[in-house]
Amino acid sequence: MLDLKLIQHAITLAQHRNFARAAEQLGISQPTLSRNIAGLEAALGVRLFDRGQGGVLVTEFGKLLVANGQRLVDGAVELKREITLLQGLEIGELVLGAGPYPLEISVGPTLARLLDTHPGLHIEVQSLDWRALPQAVLAGKLDLGVVELSVLEEEPRLQTEPLPMHAGVFYCRGGHPLLDTPKPSLAQVFAFPYVGNRLPPRVAQAFMRIMPGGRIDKATGDFVPPIAVGSVRTARDIVLHSNALSVAMPALIADELMDGRLAVIDFHPPWLVSNYGFIYLRNRSLSPAARAFMEEMRKVEAEIAAAGKAAAG
Repeated sequence: MLDLKLIQHAITLAQHRNFARAAEQLGISQPTLSRNIAGLEAALGVRLFDRGQGGVLVTEFGKLLVANGQRLVDGAVELKREITLLQGLEIGELVLGAGPYPLEISVGPTLARLLDTHPGLHIEVQSLDWRALPQAVLAGKLDLGVVELSVLEEEPRLQTEPLPMHAGVFYCRGGHPLLDTPKPSLAQVFAFPYVGNRLPPRVAQAFMRIMPGGRIDKATGDFVPPIAVGSVRTARDIVLHSNALSVAMPALIADELMDGRLAVIDFHPPWLVSNYGFIYLRNRSLSPAARAFMEEMRKVEAEIAAAGKAAAG
């Protein structure tokens, strides 16, 4: 029986080609690493590494071990993960990625509720755009993603689940000159600067028709606003202190709308809706933490959707 720990030691040595550096990364002494490699070579009956003045050289046997050993080590890690899932431990970890709109609409409230009931969880949230996030899920760097779904090509390795759509609104600061004009025309609206996030191809052409100051990114098909920012919060802050306009879901600016610091512009295109949802690896079991997060976020999203319908009519 081969010791997976020793295989990992051999893989690390092959990466560094130096006993001292490999031992440092592994957190063991150099003599211990030397003994472990010698023991592995004895067990296999072949030499894995040649030692010389120029450093450590990987033999053909060593290359074969590294190529196949990494799969064994990864498989053992995945097996341990699956066993932990089956145990349903209350103390767990979740690495989550979210695009700018879901991050600010519902991820925060979801995490607040989740930590009330599961205070032992360790959670990392990464803010990623809708193109980088699916790749991070595919690479196993994220347990779960919440992202714009329209940009996902048919990817058999990913499972998707849409969340409720939310209508967006164009908004400006309270006291803005546009508010003096009932049902302003397109020309009147977009005579003012527009600030916002990049928008996906599904709405890019619609934005270009009404907002000639923007452009289409030829590489991605995204709409790039005249003033492009990375977060909804930043766009809101700019609008609060200028004559610029932006787009948001009403839930994101509810406090400012209520106290009059912001106001909705009377311009409501039907295509201005969200389209995000969950994505995760199809062939990988979701952790208890991920399942709990998804369950709580479905509730939060349903409440936001119900509030939006009530406000609309």
